[in-house]
Amino acid sequence: MPGLNKKRVEEIFTRSKREKWAYPKIFDALRGAGVEYYEADVATHDIVYHGSEDSIPEPPPQDFAPLKPGANFDAAGVKSAIARNKTKPDYLVFLEEMARAGVLRYRVDMSRRDVTYLGAAGQAYVEKVPRF
Repeated sequence: MPGLNKKRVEEIFTRSKREKWAYPKIFDALRGAGVEYYEADVATHDIVYHGSEDSIPEPPPQDFAPLKPGANFDAAGVKSAIARNKTKPDYLVFLEEMARAGVLRYRVDMSRRDVTYLGAAGQAYVEKVPRF
C-alpha cells in the first residue's frame, strides 16, 4: 500500500461531507489515499486517519457541539443509524444517532473492510463495508 497521502485525505474528508458521498465511496477513496485504518470518537468528532506509520487528524466542524453517548449500547440502534445513513448520508446526524445508541467510538479497518462500533462496557457491533 502506498504511503499516507495527507493532502488527498484532507480533500476526501472535506469533499465527501460537502457532496454527501455514500460511505463505500469514502472508504475506497481513503484506502486509495493510503489510509490503513482510522478511529473516531463519537462524542467529540475527533477522527484520526492512520497509514504507513503516519497519521492525520480531521478537525470537527466549527459548529459541532459535543455529544453525550447513551449509557446503554443498543445494537438495533446502531443498525438503524447505519441503514438510514445509506439512504440519506449526513455524518453529523449519523454521529447523533450513534451517540443515542451508546456508541463511544468506532474503528474502521481498511484491510478487513469493516467498521467496529464500541460501547462503554466493551460491547461491539461489526459491520462489513460493501464494495462501491
